[in-house]
Amino acid sequence: MTTAAKLIEKGKLEGKIEGKIEGLKEAIEIGLELKYGDEGQRLFEQIKAVSLLEKLEAIKEAVKISKNMEEIEKLL
Repeated sequence: MTTAAKLIEKGKLEGKIEGKIEGLKEAIEIGLELKYGDEGQRLFEQIKAVSLLEKLEAIKEAVKISKNMEEIEKLL
């Protein structure tokens, strides 16, 4: 594989990861808004700074099963 082809593949992978991160953030924002209203939106302001895919996936799952926002805040 040429250097150019390797760079193209690396760029595609980075783009997929970035897209997944943005999608997770959107899902989290919607979930927090539906479940916790304005308070959820305030919490999302902190979550927007998170850029680790694994952490965002954990937060998304926590939004689904949490009984209160403190359970989600513990992940930050």
